[in-house]
Amino acid sequence: MGNKDSRPKFSLFKWARNRFFTGVVVAIPIVATLLAVSWVVQKIDQNVFRIVPNRLNPETYLGFAIPGLGLIISIVLLFLLGIVASNFIGKSMIKSGEKLLDRVPVVSPVYNSLKQIVQTVAAQKDRAFRDVCLIEYPKKDVWAIGFVTADLGGQPKEALGEDMVCVFVPTTPNPTSGFLLFLHKDNIRILDMTPEEGAKMIISGGMVSGEQNDVLNAGGGLELNTKR
Repeated sequence: MGNKDSRPKFSLFKWARNRFFTGVVVAIPIVATLLAVSWVVQKIDQNVFRIVPNRLNPETYLGFAIPGLGLIISIVLLFLLGIVASNFIGKSMIKSGEKLLDRVPVVSPVYNSLKQIVQTVAAQKDRAFRDVCLIEYPKKDVWAIGFVTADLGGQPKEALGEDMVCVFVPTTPNPTSGFLLFLHKDNIRILDMTPEEGAKMIISGGMVSGEQNDVLNAGGGLELNTKR
């Protein structure tokens, strides 16, 4: 008797199913990105055209909407504002306006707080989220991923001492919210990960790690298992 062929038989259904789901995996991030960008552009357009008079709105004369026109107008206006704020007259006008705001009880603290935050982030943009780390949180033997944002300063530093750092621990799957912790450098473990890799792992709930990113970037993560 001859030996039976032990090679798996080709299944058209399995082949088609895996190719379909591979297409889904490729399409989802593309479609989600396009939808997100489209939503942001629409929101910017709507808010810009609320403050632009109709006589200055090109769509009034053209008779049809131009997607992204509000975004272009915003970029131009911010560029012009930057030019004005960079010269002597513009700086004087801004200082005069800030002096007026300082006299308003409710507006003044809000404006000054936001200004300080923006200026601090802008001055430290190259150092923001400089390291990805592991910390024991919220209890012993339970670990969480965090981002080292800066060395501790000000009154907290005077109260806690030297070698303390600020660690931001984001929540999953929304990394824009989280907790700010003050930890000693000896109590954190720096990981060999970029902030982007750490953010992907947090957003995905741990399903995407640094090693998986390398596989996906190499093109090896798009083919589904065809042995099933």
